[in-house]
Amino acid sequence: MITDKSPLPEATGPCYQAVLLVGPPGVGKGTQGKMLAQIPGIFHISSGDMFRELDRNSKFGRIFQEYAGIGKLVPDDMTIKIWQDYMAAKIRDEVYNPKSDLLILDGIPRNITQANLMAPFVQVFKVIYMVCEDREVMFKRIRGRSLKEHRIDDAEELVVRYRWDVYKRETEPLIDYYPQERVRIVDANTIASDVLHQILSAIVPVQKKYFEPPVM
Repeated sequence: MITDKSPLPEATGPCYQAVLLVGPPGVGKGTQGKMLAQIPGIFHISSGDMFRELDRNSKFGRIFQEYAGIGKLVPDDMTIKIWQDYMAAKIRDEVYNPKSDLLILDGIPRNITQANLMAPFVQVFKVIYMVCEDREVMFKRIRGRSLKEHRIDDAEELVVRYRWDVYKRETEPLIDYYPQERVRIVDANTIASDVLHQILSAIVPVQKKYFEPPVM
């Protein structure tokens, strides 16, 4: 079994200034993240994209494959190490500039343990809490996505409902973890452009207050 007992790197690098996207499976975080990523001065990462971009032959890639191969999640401390390495690579490749780009984190932190591990490295300005009261609407969205994107795992009803339960148990408590004045509730049971408008109304003031204008 591959293990890595080394400590997390010291918080000597850049402090990432971020907004979190939080919401249950099927609420539309991925859709909103893709639209936000097209706006200059915003850099979006999802935990799924981060893991998919891992080189399978790298140390972290082998660790991910080992856990994914047996259907388990990568442990929290290792997930944050992978995230730190990923962010450093994006800075080196000059696709992300911490001084001018607001970081949108989607799917990470996944739980309070990860939030605590990330706290020395991230300043969270806002938590965008995407809500849809009708659970069946979200399940329908996931099933539709599975057909459109050929995601077989999303087509399994039991898997979808299991992910919902995991979200309620592990991720939703993040809403109470952060100061409530930073939490913005967004109604996700509407058209995508309306959801985007709600999100932008929360994050544009953050961009204007804390970031240099991006080079166009």
